[in-house]
Amino acid sequence: MSDDQFQRLLSVQDHDTRIDQLHHRFETLPERAALAARQQSRQQVQDQREALQVKRLEFQRNLKRNEDELAALEDRFKREKDRLYSGEISGTRELLTLQEEVDGLRSRCSDMESDALELMESIEEIEAGVEALDAELESAETEVTAGQQELAEAEAVVRAEIDQENAARSTEAADIPAPSLASYEELRTRMGGVAVARLRNGTCEGCHLGLSAMELDRIRHAPADEVCYCEECGRILVRT
Repeated sequence: MSDDQFQRLLSVQDHDTRIDQLHHRFETLPERAALAARQQSRQQVQDQREALQVKRLEFQRNLKRNEDELAALEDRFKREKDRLYSGEISGTRELLTLQEEVDGLRSRCSDMESDALELMESIEEIEAGVEALDAELESAETEVTAGQQELAEAEAVVRAEIDQENAARSTEAADIPAPSLASYEELRTRMGGVAVARLRNGTCEGCHLGLSAMELDRIRHAPADEVCYCEECGRILVRT
């Protein structure tokens, strides 16, 4: 390769490094983390709301069962009370027994009415909680929507920078021989993204290690179009 092509390859490397940095920036945008936090908060509200709804359903079922049992008990109480005062029973012992049963039924009805009232109050409290969470969930949805918009805008900025770097890279790579470019790409994959480095003051700027005096002398006297590699890390060296 000519000296100009070496410089272009180095420029391609600079663009690739910048593109890698931009991709990392894209994945770690603070707006992304902020959106995730908002989505988590929304999920917590949704979970609380669902838990209350399950609890409300359970209380409603208990109330329905209570009401059904109370209706049957009240019907029985009415029948026994009617028998007590119908005059059809004359025996004192029978009347006392029936009176005790009527009193017991009245007491059980009263207890069940109290239970029903407590259940209704509990349901009202839960419904108030669900209503409050509905408002909180609406606010959380607004926050998530805003976060999605903020993330989309931030991503668009980074994408534009990536597109710009890709365009500049394509321009620089256009005049580099295909075999040299293929070797560069293969080496870049093995070297964690950096395949080309400057040789400055006897040091490879890729691994930041100094080359031996013998190797430096060899590179110094090598033809200008020869591809030289760092003896320490194996990266392509561009003499400066």
